[in-house]
Amino acid sequence: MRLMNRFPKALITTTLLLGLAGCASSDFDTDNENANRNRGAVGGALVGATMGVLLGEPELAVKGAVAGGVAGGVSGSMKDLDDARKRENTEITADAIRQDNRSDTERRVAELEAEIRLLELEQELREKKADRDEV
Repeated sequence: MRLMNRFPKALITTTLLLGLAGCASSDFDTDNENANRNRGAVGGALVGATMGVLLGEPELAVKGAVAGGVAGGVSGSMKDLDDARKRENTEITADAIRQDNRSDTERRVAELEAEIRLLELEQELREKKADRDEV
């Protein structure tokens, strides 16, 4: 009888330890494009297995883990897809903002202003060198 009491506790402990060990995996990194799918599958499997263990039926624990893993993986995949679309839209917007939309005249004026400023700085440098040589 004592063995029967330890079996569910051991199963719960093993399930939780495996789940926690899985959370340390690099497959759950935010850089991974399928990170949400992986987290959802593991989370769903843990919930399903825990529910089956709590009800005391090992077969139900396995079926719950499979069903939970599939449901969690599907919902995580949907989140990954949504994130990828948002990331792509953000990149397109950022590229559009970075483009130079000035006219040719405006660009030429900016170049001339930069050349004038460069000449002024060179003149200041020559004057400072001349002052230093005099001392």
